[in-house]
Formats: sequence, structure tokens, C-alpha cells
Amino acid sequence: MKKILFSLIAFLIFSSGVDAQKITPSKWSWALSKPNPAVGETVDIIFTIKSDKTWHHFATDFDEGGPIITTVKFKPNDSYELVGKLKSINPIKKKDEVFEVNVAYFEGKGEIRQSVKILKDKAIIEGTHDGQACSDATGQCVPIKGAFKLEAKAGSNSDSEKKKATTKPKTK
Repeated sequence: MKKILFSLIAFLIFSSGVDAQKITPSKWSWALSKPNPAVGETVDIIFTIKSDKTWHHFATDFDEGGPIITTVKFKPNDSYELVGKLKSINPIKKKDEVFEVNVAYFEGKGEIRQSVKILKDKAIIEGTHDGQACSDATGQCVPIKGAFKLEAKAGSNSDSEKKKATTKPKTK
């Protein structure tokens, strides 16, 4: 009985100390290019990605067969419509030696944009982002996932509605 009790106590002590460290080398934020656009106006959603030193975050458009390409999925609703495709702004482009394909990525800070047309006085734009960040120093790569939500009221000038939203990305 003492052995079972000792084993149980030891298991609880050691298992509580074993907690996987979450690595979040890329942080996302987002804002509208114009905080309170008019109905019928087309504006950009500006996604900003800040990566830790020695890390890079892959962009939205490069050859398949390599690392995870960053994607953004939008939850459809009738207050907005997508215009065109998701665009990476000035990523670094090169041939990846490991995957042997051309890739595009951001170091330090990167920007991705999606144009949307506002269809209602109160537009709610939400969805998820999914991508990958890798370290040049350690060779480690981690998935970066998260959710976003933007609200815009046509003609509103409230400071609270102009705030940029941020979230902590989920990693596996």
C-alpha cells in the first residue's frame, strides 16, 4: 500500500512539472486602412506580423511543396465582400535549400493585405489565420494559428472603434 501511495505522489509531482512550452515567435495584429469606411467603400484589412529575432514567417504566395503557406479564412456574412486575393507586401523571396522550392517570407515585420467592400453600416469581419514560422538559429518550425475580428461603423469617429486588435496565436 505504501508503494502505491508513494508511486501516486511521485507521479503527481513529476507530471505537474511536465508542461510543454508554447513557442509563439510570430504575433499578429490587424486593422482597417480606414477605421470607419462608408457603405460601398473598398478598404484594406492590414494584417501585421511581428516575428522574434532569428525567426521568419512565411508569406501567402510561393511554390507548393515547401513550408506551410500563410492563409486567411474569412467567415462570410452580408456586411462585407472580399475584393481580389490576399497579398503579401514586399516579402523576401529566395529558393529554400531544404525544400528545394522558391519561398517568400518576412523577417522582423511583415504585412499582408486583403481588400474588402463594405456593404452595411456596421461591418463585422472575422476569421482565422494559419501559417508557419521557422528559426534560422535552431532550424525549428512551428505552426502559427489564431482568430481575428474587426468591426467598423460607417461614419463613426469613436476612438474605441479605431483600436487595433491583437491576439496570441495558437501553436501546436
